Amino acid sequence: MTHALRTAMLSRVAIFALLVTGALLIIMPSRAHAATCDFTRDLEFGMEGEDIRCLQQYLNGNGFTIATEGVGSPGHETVEYKTLTEAAVKKWQEANGVYPASGYFGPKSRQKFAELTTAPAPSTGQVLGASTANADALTAEADALQKQLRELLQGQLPSSGSKSEETSTSQSREDSDMKDARDAIREALDKIDDADNAIDDNEDAPDIESAKDNLDDAEKDLFDAMRSFFEEDYESALDDAEHAIRNAEDAIDDAGGTADERDAEDRLDEVDKIIDDAEDEIDAADDDGEDVGRANDLLDEAKDLLNDAEDAFDDEDYREAMDLADEAENAAEDAVDAIGKSDDVEDLLDEARSSLKSARRAVDRADEKDVNIGDAYDLLDEAESDLDDAENALDDDDEREAKKLIRDAEDLIEQALDEF
Repeated sequence: MTHALRTAMLSRVAIFALLVTGALLIIMPSRAHAATCDFTRDLEFGMEGEDIRCLQQYLNGNGFTIATEGVGSPGHETVEYKTLTEAAVKKWQEANGVYPASGYFGPKSRQKFAELTTAPAPSTGQVLGASTANADALTAEADALQKQLRELLQGQLPSSGSKSEETSTSQSREDSDMKDARDAIREALDKIDDADNAIDDNEDAPDIESAKDNLDDAEKDLFDAMRSFFEEDYESALDDAEHAIRNAEDAIDDAGGTADERDAEDRLDEVDKIIDDAEDEIDAADDDGEDVGRANDLLDEAKDLLNDAEDAFDDEDYREAMDLADEAENAAEDAVDAIGKSDDVEDLLDEARSSLKSARRAVDRADEKDVNIGDAYDLLDEAESDLDDAENALDDDDEREAKKLIRDAEDLIEQALDEF
């Protein structure tokens, strides 16, 4: 999309937003607390300080909510950098092109924060009259407006507040239609961002021109969706937003996919080969007369995990796909290691209890030498609990559950030994 067309589209979105809200939400400068944050150190999980409270206030005030209620919610920010803060920072980093988006608020994040909070806020007049000659300024205005539009979509759009609060079938249906349209518009915005990034990352892709054309179509569809939404034609808004999503997805495909998608696809292919190799090794051992019962069980588990990873990939949850692929690889490696080992569950339970006993002795020795053993004792207690449950499952003739619990216990034992 040309700078002029992109500017025109976002300008009209801004006007519609102003008409609906009846306030200067789109053109207001950043909230006051955002400008008062003075980050003189890097922030990460586990830290405390008033600068963390300020960061939480900034995130809550700009569409990256820590929590909708309770601790961390707007007005209830804290001085502690914990899981919810880290997750909100990751979303902010992803939305503002800070990579890696790890949740660590370091030099790159501090620099981006300074850029976002010190740049002059765009006004409607600035956007409508912007000249395409100044591409950098134009892009900054468009990005700022889109960021503010995201905040608007996070829940500040009116929900028929002027109408009677008495519930009715028609009112409920309208509210549901509005929510569906709003959710689709949010998804379209995310997809368009992904398509933008995919095109930037793959400028030499064979179908890059087609990708750009599809992205243009997606952005036009998004404008139509926003126009329909602000005119309260939610059915048309949903339809246009879905068109935007499909066109953005086509743009991503033409560009060769996003970086996360390519990484996940490569990882799935890699683990698929690892599982194939493990299966060949197990088959060879079986031909040689070795006991492979336990190995085959673990191989089946690896295949199931890979299937789950592929499902996550299809759902575009690439991080989950990568995590499941890692688990599948570990299970395949365990399968190879299990070649020749007895599949008798009672024997497996005895072996695990022996391993637990040895691990406790190792932890005791380390503790006596004042070595930092971390959570080793807690992990071993969890392992013992799993083995007790496995014994109960075995008493109930549930060998499959018993085997699973034994494997879980063995993993915990290994984790405990890795603590020091």
